[in-house]
Amino acid sequence: MQNNQIVIAVFGGTGFLGRNLIKKLTELDYRVKVATRNPHTKGYFLKPLGNPGYVELFKTNIFNTEEVKSVLKGCDFAINLCGILFETSKQKFDYVHAKFPNLLSKLCEELGIKKLVHISSLGVKEYHTSKYMESKLQGEKNIKDNFKPSIILRPGICFGPDDSFFNRFASIAEVSPFLPLIGGGKQKFSPIYVQDVAKAIVRALEVNNTRPKIFELGGPENFTFKELMEILLKEIKKKRFLIPIPFGLAKFQSFFLQFMPNPLLTPDQVELLKYSNVVSGEYPTLKDLGITGIPIQNVLPKYIYRFRTGGQFNR
Repeated sequence: MQNNQIVIAVFGGTGFLGRNLIKKLTELDYRVKVATRNPHTKGYFLKPLGNPGYVELFKTNIFNTEEVKSVLKGCDFAINLCGILFETSKQKFDYVHAKFPNLLSKLCEELGIKKLVHISSLGVKEYHTSKYMESKLQGEKNIKDNFKPSIILRPGICFGPDDSFFNRFASIAEVSPFLPLIGGGKQKFSPIYVQDVAKAIVRALEVNNTRPKIFELGGPENFTFKELMEILLKEIKKKRFLIPIPFGLAKFQSFFLQFMPNPLLTPDQVELLKYSNVVSGEYPTLKDLGITGIPIQNVLPKYIYRFRTGGQFNR
């Protein structure tokens, strides 16, 4: 079957990873159905990423069985990118990370979808103290119980233009004389280029598996949080104090910060920061999908320069 005869349903396609993935899929001539809450305001920019008719947008409530089913009908594959970093009055970890994967995987089985690729998170494990990670683990369990030809990908922190990690801390560095190191900044992370994650999803569609399979996706190098902040400050040519903040104080501050419309820190995120976020070695990795990860130093300077005084002219 030619790629232009293959239809892929993507849930959560309007986010940072989704935009990069859909561009990659259309470049390979796949046809894509994107489920989104509001196609007129959140998905319109996706249609020009492919040839006319290759990207279709569907107004979808992911908790409405019939609406999800209508997106899946006629599709060969399904990809779930849905995820939230903090809870609101309308969006809860359990619903987005556990109950929706449960519904989606059951419908994939019912409708004869060939493969489901699900994006989880690096660091998922039993007895994690974070509600975010707890819900991610339950989502994985639901998928493995319901749909055998599934691939679960666990990426680390994704970086690239428009990321929510380096861009956020660079924004803080513009107005603050210091950057916080929660817990001393000793936790280790394995940041991965968003394009590498998009490639991994495409490769996962080609994996021949009859049982659920998990891949851990980390970048080529591990860094402590402090080292990542030092790399960032070097690239934006700013000197800022790196101030260690004990977990207890961070938890107290996060109680108030969580009520912001887009909170800088929540109590659950403090729990996340108590753990390192690196490849465990217990599962296949990026290399097993035939991908060599691109280092931070090859990508970060190409987009973070806008936070320098003088922007691209300050080299």
